[in-house]
Parts: sequence; C-alpha cells; structure tokens
Amino acid sequence: MLRILATLLIIAPLCSSQTFPSFRWALEVDGSGVDRFAGLGTDAQGNIYVVGSTRSANFPVQSAAQNHLASPGLNDVFVTKLDPWGNVVYSTYFGGSGDDIATAMTVDPAGNVYVTGTTTSTNFPTTPGTYSPAVPPPSFPGPVFGFNGSSFLFRLNPDGAVGYSTYFSTGQTTPHAIAVDSLGSAYITGTTGGGMVTTAGAYQTVCNCQPLSTGFLIIGQTDAFLTRFDAAGSQLIYSTYLGVSGGSGIAVAVASDGSAYTAGPSGVYRLDAAGASLIASAGPLESVQAIALAPDGSVYLAGPPLTGTYGIFQPTAGAFQANPRLLPSLPSGGGGSGPAAIVKTDAQLRNVLAATYFGGAYGNDVRSIALDPAGNVYAGGSTSPRDLPARTPLVQGFGSFVQGFGLISTGYLAELTGDLSTLLFAGDFGDNEVFAVMGIGMSSNGSVVLGGATGNSTQSQPVNIWVNSLALAPPPALRVDAVVNAASGLTDPVSPGETIRVRGAGFGSDAQLTIGGVPVPAISISPTEIVAVAPANLADTATTVQVWSASAASNQLLVSVAAASPGLFSADSSGTGQGYILNQDGTLNTPSNPAVPGDKITIFATGVGPLSFTGGYAVTQYPVSVFVNGFYCNGVAAVMGPVAGFPGDVYQLTVMIPSPAELTANNPDLKNFRFAALVGLTLRINGAPSQNGVAISIAQ
Repeated sequence: MLRILATLLIIAPLCSSQTFPSFRWALEVDGSGVDRFAGLGTDAQGNIYVVGSTRSANFPVQSAAQNHLASPGLNDVFVTKLDPWGNVVYSTYFGGSGDDIATAMTVDPAGNVYVTGTTTSTNFPTTPGTYSPAVPPPSFPGPVFGFNGSSFLFRLNPDGAVGYSTYFSTGQTTPHAIAVDSLGSAYITGTTGGGMVTTAGAYQTVCNCQPLSTGFLIIGQTDAFLTRFDAAGSQLIYSTYLGVSGGSGIAVAVASDGSAYTAGPSGVYRLDAAGASLIASAGPLESVQAIALAPDGSVYLAGPPLTGTYGIFQPTAGAFQANPRLLPSLPSGGGGSGPAAIVKTDAQLRNVLAATYFGGAYGNDVRSIALDPAGNVYAGGSTSPRDLPARTPLVQGFGSFVQGFGLISTGYLAELTGDLSTLLFAGDFGDNEVFAVMGIGMSSNGSVVLGGATGNSTQSQPVNIWVNSLALAPPPALRVDAVVNAASGLTDPVSPGETIRVRGAGFGSDAQLTIGGVPVPAISISPTEIVAVAPANLADTATTVQVWSASAASNQLLVSVAAASPGLFSADSSGTGQGYILNQDGTLNTPSNPAVPGDKITIFATGVGPLSFTGGYAVTQYPVSVFVNGFYCNGVAAVMGPVAGFPGDVYQLTVMIPSPAELTANNPDLKNFRFAALVGLTLRINGAPSQNGVAISIAQ
C-alpha cells in the first residue's frame, strides 16, 4: 500500500510556529506480505527513492518496469520513486523466478538509481552489453555462507526504465553497500568467501579467506571486496579483495578523485581510482556501519565503539557525549549494550578530528549517516527508547516491553554539528513495534527524509516500510527535550501518579506545565527542569507534554502512557549503582552496612500505577514483584508518602531477601549458593520492569 496515515509514527505539526520540528508528510510503502527495507536516497531535485524486497503480490506499482511479482512465495526487488511532496512517480517490481533480495542502493544527482543484492534466479532480467552474459555465473555447491546464488547490479533511469542489469559474482559473495561517482560509475563492497572475479593489477587478487580449523570443525572465513563498474555497467574497471581475513565491507563512499573508502569491523581502507593500490587505511576505533564524506574530504564513520585488543575509542575534547554511559555489571542486574560512536577523520585517515559517543546505556545502533549543506551530521538507527539523548523530539518512548524479550527497540534520528560538539535534534521514531531508521536523505528544500521498517521481520509476518519527511529547525530557547521517571531518569512511558522530571531549556519561574492540555502543579522549577506529579487520570495510551513560560509555548512532546512504569531510587539519585535501600534495622544499605539474607529490606520507587489504601498501607492495582539477584522476594507491606531528599510522594515497599535455606528448599541445586557482595535489584509491576543497574549490598 502507498498511503499517508495518522499513527504514532505520524503526527500533525505540533505547533503552528516554524520554530519547532514537524512532520511534512509520512508514507507507508508496502504490500500485505513481508516487505524488507534496503535503502533510501534523494536526487538533486529532491525526489526520494525507496528500495527493498517484497513477497507481497499486491505491492503497489505505477509506471512499472515489471508489473507483477515474478516469484510467488519468494522475494522480488522493489523500487519506488516519490516526488518531494510524497507523490508516487513510479513504483516497480524487479526480479526473476528465484529469490531476489536487494541489499543496498544509491542514487546519483540526475535520478538514476543503482541497486545491488543477491539472487537465486537463473532468469534475473539482464540487458545486452552488460559485464556478464545473460546467465548467472556458476555457484558453489551448498550454502557456503548462508547464501547460494549470485549477486546482481541494475540501474533504473530517472523515468523508471531499465538502464542496465547484470549478474556480477558467485554465491559466496554478498554485497552490503553501493556508491556512485560523478561519472555514473558504481562501486560495490561486501563480504566474500572467495571465487570472485578479480581484475589484472588489482590491489589483492587472492582471497584472504582460508578455512579455519578448530580441530573439530572447519569454519569458512571471509574477506572484504571492492568492485567498480563503468558507467554503462558493461565492464569492470576493477575488482579486488581487501586481503583482510574475517573482513567484511559494510559501508562505501567515493571521493571526488574516484578513490573509494570501504569500511567495516576490521577498519577503513582507501583505494585509488584504479583499485590498484591502498592510499590509506586505519585500524578500527569502531565497527563501522555507516560512512559519509564531507565536501572538504573529511570522513565521517559511525558504529559501535571498540575497546581492548582491536582498538580503543576515545572521544575528543568538546565532544557532545564524552561518557559512554554504561550500566554497572551486576549479577542478575540486567545490562545494556551501550552507545554508538561517531568519528570524523581527515581524508588520509591519519588524524581524528572529532569523536563522540551517542546514545544511552541500554543500546544504540547507527544504520545510516548523512550530511546537509551546512555540514551538520545526521545519524539514524535503532535504540532502546529508555535513555536516548533527546532535543525537541516529536515523540518519545513508544517501544514496548515484550515478555521474554525485554524492551524492544525503536528508531531514532539525531542531528549534530559537524564538529560533533552540539546536539541540534534527536528523537525517537516508531510505535510499539520493532522499528529502525535505516536510511537518511537530504531533500533540496532543506527537509530531511528518513526511512525504515517496522513490525515482525520473521518470514510469516508482514513488515511495514515507512518514509517520513521532516522539517527541522535549530533548538528554540524554550523547549521540552524529555520526560523522565524521577527515580530512574529514563524516558519510559508515564504512568498515573508518577513523579516526573520534564527536562528542556528556557523555563522561567512562571513556567506552567501542561499534560494533555491540563495545567499540572510543579513541585520545583529550574531553567532546565520541572518536577511534577503526573495526573492520576492518565487513561489513554499517549498524551502531550508542553511548557508555557513568559507567554511563550514550547514544543509539544507526545509521550506514551502505561498503567505502571516503575523506577527505583538510587543512593546518589543517578538511577544506577547502589540503590536507596533501608536494611531491617532502618539504616541505609551500603557496602559497609550490607543486608543479611533472610532479613527485611525497604525499597523506594515511583511510577507504580494506581493505588488504594487499606489501614494506612498502599495497595497497587497491579501485581508487584521484587527480585534480588534474580530471586523472587516475598512481600511484607508498602506505604506511600514523602521521603526526605526525594520529590513527591514515594512508594516504599518492604520485602524479604531469600535466605539460603529457602533457596535450597526450592531448588536443591542451590545448596551451596551464596549471594555476591553486590547484586542487582529489580521491581516489576504489570509486566513493566524498573531500570537495570540498581544494586543492593549483601552480607557475606
């Protein structure tokens, strides 16, 4: 389907003022079956191109090169071109009778779109005069690296007609990225297990992918490759291995002189225009997933930061985020994968010009980066919606908790200055399904276009593909950036009666907070934070948060609402580390004053949802569970009231730490079990967990 919808992904502009970011339009591009996103690009006229693979027999076509799904039950490639206002220019299937999967795409300024991927089709549509004959090259027997077929490259002209189409490699090769230069020459990088055609004089003509023997198994190895076609797709200008055992080309970019950068987990490599020599290389500071080149030749790289043997990522002075924001390592205390990293180097890969972490402790993944004409950097990908750094976001925190899977990821987009020192915009994108921003494009009208896929990506479930056009603006003086749980500091859904911190800027002493358009009294106000209690009648799945100050209005922030969204108070109010916990004798739990197994402890929280009171005790509407080191704690009683040093009324729950005798009685295998000195503590209400990384000290 091709339609504009009003969902959590798509909300109308939140304020008539042009000061705030807003959606220009949003479009769903898919059929009723499984649809996968491979890439998004824009041309010089602001047209948008979306490429992927589909099993949908009803994928919408218009002015199509191929009007029907060629392989029912299998994948065909799709290419959809939109004008700057989101109207369809053309939309087409492309493929043969086998499984055709697009893995990467790019667009040149004139509007030619280049697509690469893998195919098992022996009749993939090819054109005369291209590099290979109209039959696929021989495949290696068996799925050597999870795929047994061929790779392809095709180009569609600006009107959607086929420019050229060809096979180009064997079944041990998977393309991951493609770029095009000013002459229309396409560059493809990816992963290979050998058997590629290489050209005379190429940098490396032998695959560094000798099988690795463990003594029990023989494990196939891979190498990265870089292949360059001429503008007509008729011949290889060069094709070379990179010579990196275990290597993989994940991202590629082309400099103005025709030299090309390919990057992946093993580092970054720059080859000359002939593919004959290595101009520059750099060992990995990060496992590169995305690359972009600035007009001055500097190189932006993004991916998970690396530490230890293979390299040590270090942020530079003045970086927006100098701290990796990792959670403490605790037995049964949960965890997180940490933030991504963005690095700017010179063209020769010798000097790091700027470097910053970006993301929260619960995980952040960069799938795409892009630069605008002003030199600002845009990064998009998937993230835990609990602690993404935010700046005037449109929506917040719509990832949901799924039993057995935890908090599922959502998409995000962030804009930073070119020196990586300042965050200009960042926010979540998505609803309560899995979502990732997988492509970013810059439109000629100054807007930003992002695309990605939402839904269950298993073979049997549909996946929806979305394209959003955004109008972004510099951060205003009065703004709302995030609404966080007062105890955990996380942007989890807001629950009725929860004490919250509204973070932003420009809050005057007269600031008035509204939730759902209704004024809410403030507990305290500072220029960057308002503390308040969420109304007890939050009954919907979402609400808006806005601040008025000096007769001006901030942006409205759409936040999700949950029946309960617990957060635990920590001793230092950071939301992690030693919890604010009282031992049985009423003293504060610390490493020097630990709790004794079998004793009572009292924990402190907010976001527990609706309450009633019986005999002075607080009774939650939904079941409450407390776990110490992963072991369930029997409840004693709870009260609700003020606690010195904490805002609002605080939920105070007393439970029993399991004793060794109890643990052994329930599970004889735990006969000799002893708690570690510092273990994790979590609270779960109505299926929603508190934050990870809160610790309790246990006596030895």
